[in-house]
Amino acid sequence: MSAADPLRDRLREQPLPGEADAAARSWPVVEAALAERAPAPRRSRVTMRVALVLALLSIGLATALSPAGAWIGDRFRDEPATTKPAFAGLPPGGSVLAISGSGAYAIRPDGSSRRLGAFSAAGWSPHGLHVAGVEGRRLVAVDAAGTVKWTLTSRTPVGHPAWSTGLGYAVAYLEGRSLKVVAGNGDPTTNRVLRRDAAPVTPAWRPDSDRVLTYATRAGALATVDVQTGHTLWTAPGAAPRVLAWGPGGRRLVALRSRSVTVLDGSGRTLSTISLPGVARAFALHPSGKRAAIVVGRRVLGLRLADGETRQLFQGGVDGIAWSQDGRRLLLGWGDADQWLLLGPGGRITALHGVSEELGAAGGFPHVAAWCCAR
Repeated sequence: MSAADPLRDRLREQPLPGEADAAARSWPVVEAALAERAPAPRRSRVTMRVALVLALLSIGLATALSPAGAWIGDRFRDEPATTKPAFAGLPPGGSVLAISGSGAYAIRPDGSSRRLGAFSAAGWSPHGLHVAGVEGRRLVAVDAAGTVKWTLTSRTPVGHPAWSTGLGYAVAYLEGRSLKVVAGNGDPTTNRVLRRDAAPVTPAWRPDSDRVLTYATRAGALATVDVQTGHTLWTAPGAAPRVLAWGPGGRRLVALRSRSVTVLDGSGRTLSTISLPGVARAFALHPSGKRAAIVVGRRVLGLRLADGETRQLFQGGVDGIAWSQDGRRLLLGWGDADQWLLLGPGGRITALHGVSEELGAAGGFPHVAAWCCAR
């Protein structure tokens, strides 16, 4: 374990289960071995020192094989330096979408990466086959290999792309204060303004839908519209959210605001409002829709939506969070240590080291934007 690693430093400060017992078992063996040695002349101090070092190394090995060493291996799996890609520790499943100063990247389960374009924001299509990204005034669709499929150019900068969650027939995005929608094949004749009062928040498609879309208005309300007919299905008042996310089946809509989380039912009726212990910076709804991970200041909190109970999952400077498709792992970017961390079952942590270098250090730390296909 490296003393330069802040997270491992914290772990080393805590006594390990069985540590004292392991040491007690090891020292008598070492002492007995040294006692059996014949007295050495003065000029053999170097040899004695070597023997002592080897003995201490034996203690370290014994401790590593003891229950204490096994506990550390379970809590923090730290692979030795190899030629493997930095992202090789990702579990099997969907690909991760990462964004750095040099663009957007798709990180595959085998640890390989592919640059998709110079996107400042991007989002997956329903099954991870394509990505919609923005480059200044351009909305661009690429496949998972980075091949450009279509491009639309607007008069002003665009942002907040969101691919529909049904068959992928539509892409919503913002152009200034306008909420716009275009067909998933990029047909420019389908590109149209849906509303002109949109706040700078990524709109949320209802699960498994290509026509029901929720967005935030400049006045702070939430509005759900039918993109085919243009009709407003319902509105809900409140402060402008930072993140919108639909739960499975469209039974719940969750809105993250600066210091609270609001849970609404499928018709826009507020079910609960949960206060947060600080200013929220990021949010990821669990695939079950029953809980969420929230970055509040420099802490990552787990929130149970049913009763508002929270618990701390991690503390540190986090840049982006996302759940795995099966909901068993939470991926977070730890910029302070240039690592991505996987928080798994039982509180286990797997660290992926040197992620900036893997994508090109000049681009800076890669923000965790999304983990493909969590539904």
